[in-house]
Amino acid sequence: MEQAVVEVSQHAILVLRLFDWDRTSDDESLGRASIDIASVIKKGVVDSWLTLEDAKHGLLHVRLQWYKLTANPNDLQQILLETQLLRVTTMSSAVLSVFIDSARHLKQARSSSKPDPYLVCSVNKQKQQTAMIMRDDSPVWEQGFTFLVSNPDNESLIIKIYDQKTGNDIGQYTYSLSTLLKQFNMEVIQQPFQLQKSGPESKLFMSLSLRILQPGEIDKESDALEQVAALTRSSSVKTPDVAAVAPPAFKESQVTSKRLSAESPISEEDSVVVTKVSPAMSQSTSSEKPISELAASVLTHRFPDSTSSPGEHGLGRMQLSIRYSAQRQKLDVTIHKIQKIPLRDPTNIPDPYVKLYLLPGRSKESKRKTGVIKDNCNPVYDASFEYLISIAELRQTELEVTVCTQKGFLSGGSPIIGMLKLPLDDPEITTPAGLNSWFDLQPEIRHD
Repeated sequence: MEQAVVEVSQHAILVLRLFDWDRTSDDESLGRASIDIASVIKKGVVDSWLTLEDAKHGLLHVRLQWYKLTANPNDLQQILLETQLLRVTTMSSAVLSVFIDSARHLKQARSSSKPDPYLVCSVNKQKQQTAMIMRDDSPVWEQGFTFLVSNPDNESLIIKIYDQKTGNDIGQYTYSLSTLLKQFNMEVIQQPFQLQKSGPESKLFMSLSLRILQPGEIDKESDALEQVAALTRSSSVKTPDVAAVAPPAFKESQVTSKRLSAESPISEEDSVVVTKVSPAMSQSTSSEKPISELAASVLTHRFPDSTSSPGEHGLGRMQLSIRYSAQRQKLDVTIHKIQKIPLRDPTNIPDPYVKLYLLPGRSKESKRKTGVIKDNCNPVYDASFEYLISIAELRQTELEVTVCTQKGFLSGGSPIIGMLKLPLDDPEITTPAGLNSWFDLQPEIRHD
């Protein structure tokens, strides 16, 4: 049995290679098989014979199961019980996400200069390491890691900080994961921890999130059809089903509440686990869904191309995508296009462009800008921008999107056509597909 954390599920392919082991020479390839992960997500469980490619003949029997992530500690006993029934000692029950922010006042490993610190964190035999920071006793790393956890009740996160030049241990901390099970939403956000084997003022700042694995819902009808077709198809990779790989349906008139979704831990907001197991593995009977909360929207989401309306305020509609990867601590924003910008004067067609800022603050560092498209009321940009931002900061941040024209055609000479303010604590932003939707442009909002 093998397990893997899948960070981005869109268009991801699992490739399996079969070899004939040879003691005296190179191993001989016996063929390969592959399967679209989107089909595993759709069906919950895939139990099938795959035709070997790059081989004259042969089939490979695989069974894959998709696991979702929940923030309910009560789900832990269910997955632990499943592990016991299967008698699989290597199966994980949870995913731990660790964001190492910084350390303060580390002790000096050498009398002549400050340390060159790097941090190693481990869970059982899994180890992850930060970058080394030169000559700094208060380093800032801002790096995130993901660990598979067998049983949070009896496992710990062990952290050690080393000075690269001397190899000396200049700080340690051990965090029992059973403590994290008792925290609200099983999260600890940007808290200081007193380091051991270091100075009295030495502290480590980090965030932790634990998510419990829960089997995805099983599409029994699709699974049965897959088994019937498995022996007759000529290739193990079929043309992707549109329903399996298409982005989630755009939500209408709703946004999520101001908290991270139960499916979205810190370092794999977008991560889920696919487990590849032997044919003997029994099918899970769980059908419970992770907890999610929804609140009324202050912005109108519309289905793309479903209306020719210029929007609620007559200022046009914008299509954009927003996705956050906590593993990389990166926010990606793509401005796709705008439709139905109002033409107030036929002799003065707007030259639209889009500006982005992060709020609060509206600093120059957060400013991003598309190019200008001349004389166009339906501009297409497909321009992507990125921000490096921690998960803790993301929760308190809004994205300000402003559509302007160089010609200042609106009344009063204002160059602003319309605006959006989007809270970035929407859980959909942290999913693999991210938020991809249309928004009605709002009237100009004066700066505070």
